[in-house]
Amino acid sequence: MASNDSFSKSNDEHVGKKCIEKAGLIWMIDNFSVCGLKNGEFKTSPIFHSKTDNKAKWYLQIYPKGSRDIDKDYISLYLQLEEIENVDVATMWNFYVLNQEGEKEYAIFSNTVFNKTNKSYGYLKFFNRNLLLNSNNKVLINDTLLLGCSVFYFSGSKNTFSTSTICNIRGHLNTLLNDFSNLFESSKFSDCIIKVGDSEIDAHRCILSDRSEVFDLILTEKKNECASNIIEIYDFSPEVVKEMIKYLYTGKLPNTDEMACEMLAIGDKYKLKELKLAAEESLIRSLNIENVCDYIVKSDLYSAETLKEWCLRFISLNHKILAKSEEWKKVIIEHPVLADKFFVLFANVK
Repeated sequence: MASNDSFSKSNDEHVGKKCIEKAGLIWMIDNFSVCGLKNGEFKTSPIFHSKTDNKAKWYLQIYPKGSRDIDKDYISLYLQLEEIENVDVATMWNFYVLNQEGEKEYAIFSNTVFNKTNKSYGYLKFFNRNLLLNSNNKVLINDTLLLGCSVFYFSGSKNTFSTSTICNIRGHLNTLLNDFSNLFESSKFSDCIIKVGDSEIDAHRCILSDRSEVFDLILTEKKNECASNIIEIYDFSPEVVKEMIKYLYTGKLPNTDEMACEMLAIGDKYKLKELKLAAEESLIRSLNIENVCDYIVKSDLYSAETLKEWCLRFISLNHKILAKSEEWKKVIIEHPVLADKFFVLFANVK
């Protein structure tokens, strides 16, 4: 089995932290108050992209008098992804206006996934036109509007966030993996028992040993024991362990959305990098203000570097809201190293 990349431990050796790219734009729109565009008409910004990745090309689309008739008293603003493969791209992004002092105002944040179907996100009522044109607000600079946008997104060999594309298996290989799945489900010729509480999962030592260096070490140490064919797991539920073992047999990633935190923990414990990364991506999909403090602590506990960096950037873009929360205060007190990393990142982002 070691020669088959879908089964070999070496397959996990090529899986690691994904890069997080940043693309940004300061868009200068002159003569804004006398713009001749009507309701429903838009203006497009220059294309912008990351310094190290030009595959994902972004641009802004502004409707100075609203994109719909009911929005005519507002500015509508959208972020567009120009080119994309058949994948999902996870993003964190914000819009803001630079005032006459060069300070960011009216910042608004979003956490979305772009793909072929959804290549545009934005706000129908980003800014009230009357407030913008009011000279007392000191937003326009000699009738010039300075719009800013920062986009953080996943990059890599696939430039993708989608776990569904990681294991693209066809033809005879698919048949082979189905056979291994059937072998696991039938327990035929199994020579090992994994005990999880009152539940028992039959398995094959050769597969466990070949697919996980942790299981290999456990089984090697058990050679001279009386119950050498029994492995007891105390810290995970039977459902989570079964999904992990099934992954070892087939190489197919489980639906981590339903048990992402558990998959992150078990992937870390048994050194299954691909499973762990899939769990990180699943957690990123569900990241929000309510759970970011919990997720960043878990990212530190399980050395989930991609999730950690994503959480830190999320916090930096929402620091005014999180600064008031008891959860964030607890993180600062109980995890000072994490707090230090945030303050360094925040200083750079700001």
